[in-house]
Amino acid sequence: MTRFWLSWEEPSKDYRPLNFPPNAAVLGWWCSGCTAEEAATLCALVEADNESAAKAAIDADWPAKERVWRFIDAVAIDYLPSDRFPPSDWMKVRMAPKGVK
Repeated sequence: MTRFWLSWEEPSKDYRPLNFPPNAAVLGWWCSGCTAEEAATLCALVEADNESAAKAAIDADWPAKERVWRFIDAVAIDYLPSDRFPPSDWMKVRMAPKGVK
């Protein structure tokens, strides 16, 4: 497994995931702003086998027909986003190293 830090433009006015919390591969997600066209700019930390699986995890809960990927970076398995992206309680549980409650 690898962690991926990724970002995309969400064209929907309601940028929340279809399910809350989103599927288990999504360790956390944040809205970091909007584009000039008023699309939400979202970021997520995803744990997946590869880049394609990480994107599929996003597509499962944010099923946009047209998605603009801003970046997708493989990061260390213990990677946590900066303080700019504070985790909520459900995210803290998912982001914790395996075997830690």
